[in-house]
This record gives sequence, C-alpha cells and structure tokens, in this order.
Amino acid sequence: MRTCLVLALALGALGVTLRLALPVTPADASFREVVRYYGADGQAAAGNMRETSAP
Repeated sequence: MRTCLVLALALGALGVTLRLALPVTPADASFREVVRYYGADGQAAAGNMRETSAP
C-alpha cells in the first residue's frame, strides 16, 4: 500500500510539473468552427448533436 501511495504522489507531482512547464496549446480556427457548429456553448438542454436532436 505504501508503494501505491508513493507512486500516486510521484505521478501527481509529475503531472503538476508538466502542466506548469508546458504551455497550453490554443484551439485553432477549425476546432473553434466545429465547436460553434455543434453549439457546445449554446443551450445545454437542446442537445449537442444537430443530427439527432428533435426538430
């Protein structure tokens, strides 16, 4: 059990280190277009897939 705890703490520290060391890649224009098309920022109750949502 002690080994699992040490491994979990080491991996958590590695994750935090990588998060702080590497910059976040911004979304490119094509990804933003897809998000805008599917309305991910719009109404949550209406569903997120236009093909399967009710007319």
